[in-house]
Amino acid sequence: MFKIIFLIVILFIFITIYSFKKKIDNVIDSIFPPKEKKDGKKELEELIKCANCDTYIPKSEAYTKITFTGQKIYFCSQKCKEEYKKKK
Repeated sequence: MFKIIFLIVILFIFITIYSFKKKIDNVIDSIFPPKEKKDGKKELEELIKCANCDTYIPKSEAYTKITFTGQKIYFCSQKCKEEYKKKK
């Protein structure tokens, strides 16, 4: 009898943890929605660092891309681009 109760309690704990994990995943997806491919599958987007303020932003949202000596430089805003130009 004790074994059956123990198994039911363990099963209840696993179901509770699984449902809690699904709720947390839904909250995270609502805050940071994954990008979807054309076939409907979700894809994580590459993050790049702003050359001026070291902020990480999604590559598709980079404000400006400058080719400088064969190297791409990304900025998060026009302000960062102007500040970077003043420094160099």
